[in-house]
Amino acid sequence: MKPGFVLFVALSAGLAGFAAGCRATTAFDASRRAGLAEEIIAGWPAPSRLAAAAMLEKYGPPDALAADGLGWKDKGRWKKIIVRGRTGPFATAGGVLEQTAAYRVPPDARGELAAFDDRVSVSPDWTEISARSNDESLNFLALNLAVAIGRGDLTASGARNSYRKAVDLSNAGKSSPLMKELLFPPIP
Repeated sequence: MKPGFVLFVALSAGLAGFAAGCRATTAFDASRRAGLAEEIIAGWPAPSRLAAAAMLEKYGPPDALAADGLGWKDKGRWKKIIVRGRTGPFATAGGVLEQTAAYRVPPDARGELAAFDDRVSVSPDWTEISARSNDESLNFLALNLAVAIGRGDLTASGARNSYRKAVDLSNAGKSSPLMKELLFPPIP
């Protein structure tokens, strides 16, 4: 990284801290942000570099950059996307790619949802749901199953079994619609 570059926000506290501490990224146009992102991820460990490259290809240049993370806001159905550049148990707790969607978690589903998977988290006001993994398809899967819990269609145990089955299918070269996109309607 060349000296003098302004990097936007440390992403270690998640996207809430990311958004609060981020300066406007209009200082660099999209082309410049893309170039900076490529420079940043060049030295990252493989899981982070691969996840970042996939997000750059699909969603374009990040809206915010830091030496240890990239962030996007309002891309497709995602309200927030963070790719963390550090790996290890404390830096990534479940994966380097965190994606957040709008979803109001029903009060009666909160206990089952908490028991489902610690890589799925909910915002303090219960209006956003996030998943962490190293791959977007796994985040689609986790959030689609979490919403099935919220609707009362699955228990935490049933969702964990469905998750394992979908991953096994994927590893066998087959696909599940649960891993292709978010299947629940967006909230206003």
